[in-house]
Amino acid sequence: MHAPRTICSRCASQIRAVQARSLGGAALFASLSDANTPANAPSTATPNITPDTHPRASDAAKRQPHSNTWASSKHEKGPRRSIYRPSSFSRNKPLRSSEDSAIALFNDVVSPQAKAASSQSLSPLGEFEIAAKIKDLSAGAVNVVKKLQIFRQTIWPHLEQFHSGMPKHLHLISTQFLEKSCDEIIEQGITGYGIEMSRLYSGLGKPDLDFRNKLVLNVCHALLFEKRDSADRAALMDELIGLWKHISQLHRPSQQNEPLKFSFPLPRDVRQDIAESKATNPPLDSTTRALAALFLQFEPVDARYIIPGLLTTIAVLSDPRFIRTNTYTSMAPLLKLVVVALGGNRDAVTETYISKMFDGHARFPPAKSSNIKSYVLQQWPQAIEMLHKENPPWRSGSDLVALHSQLRSAYMARDLASMSSIWLEFKRLLENKPHLANQLRRNAEFLDFWVFVWCACRRHRHLQETFDFMQQLQIHPTLKTYTGMMHGWKLCKETDRIEALWQKLAGSGQKLDSHIWTERISSLIEAGKPQAGIEALAEMLALWKQAVQKNAPHTAVQPTIESVNAAFKGLIAVDRKAAFEVLKWASREQIEPNVRTYNVLIRQSFRDDSPDDVQTLLKVMSQNGIDPDSATFTIILEEVIGRMGAASAADQVEAVHSVFQDIQRAGLRPNQETYGKMLYAVSSLANGTDEAIAAVFSHMRDDGFKVTPHMVTILIERAVSRDPPDMKAIDTLLAEHGFSRVSDGDQTLWERVMSANAVTGNTDRAMAIFHDLQKAGRPVTSLACLADLLRALLAGDKREEARHVVDVVLDYKAGDGDWDGDSKDERYWRHRFWFLADERGLLEGRELPDVLRASLRG
Repeated sequence: MHAPRTICSRCASQIRAVQARSLGGAALFASLSDANTPANAPSTATPNITPDTHPRASDAAKRQPHSNTWASSKHEKGPRRSIYRPSSFSRNKPLRSSEDSAIALFNDVVSPQAKAASSQSLSPLGEFEIAAKIKDLSAGAVNVVKKLQIFRQTIWPHLEQFHSGMPKHLHLISTQFLEKSCDEIIEQGITGYGIEMSRLYSGLGKPDLDFRNKLVLNVCHALLFEKRDSADRAALMDELIGLWKHISQLHRPSQQNEPLKFSFPLPRDVRQDIAESKATNPPLDSTTRALAALFLQFEPVDARYIIPGLLTTIAVLSDPRFIRTNTYTSMAPLLKLVVVALGGNRDAVTETYISKMFDGHARFPPAKSSNIKSYVLQQWPQAIEMLHKENPPWRSGSDLVALHSQLRSAYMARDLASMSSIWLEFKRLLENKPHLANQLRRNAEFLDFWVFVWCACRRHRHLQETFDFMQQLQIHPTLKTYTGMMHGWKLCKETDRIEALWQKLAGSGQKLDSHIWTERISSLIEAGKPQAGIEALAEMLALWKQAVQKNAPHTAVQPTIESVNAAFKGLIAVDRKAAFEVLKWASREQIEPNVRTYNVLIRQSFRDDSPDDVQTLLKVMSQNGIDPDSATFTIILEEVIGRMGAASAADQVEAVHSVFQDIQRAGLRPNQETYGKMLYAVSSLANGTDEAIAAVFSHMRDDGFKVTPHMVTILIERAVSRDPPDMKAIDTLLAEHGFSRVSDGDQTLWERVMSANAVTGNTDRAMAIFHDLQKAGRPVTSLACLADLLRALLAGDKREEARHVVDVVLDYKAGDGDWDGDSKDERYWRHRFWFLADERGLLEGRELPDVLRASLRG
């Protein structure tokens, strides 16, 4: 057995060290699929599927792109040792012989002879050829719009192949081309290309806000001073909204490949940043420093360059000439944070301040800048009125946004009581504010999420009520609605319902998208039907190829890497050979792996005790320009820390630090979910130390995150698991993190606190929490926690209070009116809580649901 220090060193090396050998994607998949396979293991491979050498894979090997920093650590010297057992896949059961037909069907569909419809890969150009093309294009006589089109279509694909290893001279000439094009567009007042230019500039690693400020001012200038018809004005407003969405996503690695959406910080984070800045004597004036807090991912001195565009946008939004029906709803996230930053101070932005911002930070043609400044100065009183009036029009959708956020939190906590309360509040809100129905018709995501929640929680009556409600509002379900239904049913294993829904959709004749195909494939495999999952992927491909042959590709959907990942993730735990056959086919079809593919492989490599495979995968990701995401490091930290065994406190702290160092090297910033998972991984260790937990919290504080109720719940579970349970530590945790009453935390937290008091004999405190939650309209619903309370009350001969607990639970279920819905989930009514209550006569005289009576009768 290795000493603890050796264990920690080895764990850390799994993250940092990489092997020297270079593998292309297709070769890697071939080697991993064959590696460590027992000699007597049956093979599902067939002669007509062979690991082709994909053109793009071979090109990548020839280019030898630079490795990312996080994957370039030196190798450890000396003999390689592993703390893990030798790899063995004999425990991975192959597909049954009856399922070979599925593989055969898949092979027939994806055989090499069926590749006629595959697109050809890009012929690579050398860096000097690309540079020459950019120089020629820049000096050409064609107009700037044509130049941008040529650059995007014929040059940009070659630049993308360099990923993070683009040569400096090529990066410089590309940047100069875009900056010159931006200046020409602004000089000529051309609009419609701002979002694309911002994205291209980001693709070169340039998040600079002064560049985006010019694009914002260009759109605003066109709105204010050019004669445009209503359709053009609508397009300009859409471009302005899209630019601000992209600006909010800049400098955020998690948003790099996401569609346009607002990604602003939370209001509390903005307030905290402003408060902390006041104590440090910032070099900026208070108004600039406050508005810079909207862009926390930038240094305040850099964020100030977007403020002229921000002031102009606010002024435009206060001008009724430019406002359409959905404008305020779309821009509410921005306006809400502006009000938070200004803190209700109507005089924060003065005429002097506006002039200073435009004169000092608006790098815009002087004449146009002067015109815009004059407009903002004139319009600002109306802007202030819009921001600070009691019921501003842009807050009309904030009620729905708040409810949506509350619903997500309640679902994450599996708090059915809160979900039901939010549903009732939602219906009351629509009764009092009928105009909100129009917002729901334009953006039905809120109702789609309700559909998902009811499916995931088996609330079938509520699901039907939601669909009836949508029908009343004349909101028609979309493919997104149905995809959410399938995902919800997948989570609660309602496979029959998924199949019934799919048959209806397939028979309807409407075109299905890749998202719902992916959900179907995933659902089938996770339900233990790998054959059906493979058949679904084969069917998807067959329908696409048939549509292409008929010159009607618009009637079908082309398989994507996400569809392949869905099959691969489920198959790899069932039959390794079959899983890698799917990946090798995808490579031949030019469906290249993405970060999610590698995350599946990394997790499986840990499970198969193959740490060397993990190192190779990290290396290949770097070589192919695929950056790890937060999930990559979540997998690594969970597995590395979870395997530390009897490591010392110092070794655990070192492992925590090493994981965060590698996250930082990859250019990522941990989020609260990352910290929650790290905390859970450390606290779940048999000997998880206080020092390791303190190290996690130290990193979290340095990143500006606060402790959440979920995190405190994790630590409470840790304290309860000790022998004897440490109630003093629980009280200290609650006091330290500001959870003094049930309104301060979520349902799960206080249910666990109630349970902890019960198991430690403090039944008075446990009942006090039970009553407080009941009064707050959030009665305890966790039967595990209720069972702890019931046992403690009966042990203390407090029969009347025990009877009261049972009555409250039954009354709540009866009042909820969904006994039939819950009867579908017999596990709820077969819980030990009900048998204990029956044994002690606490159910006598009560009306009980039929499913509970049947369960008690056995």
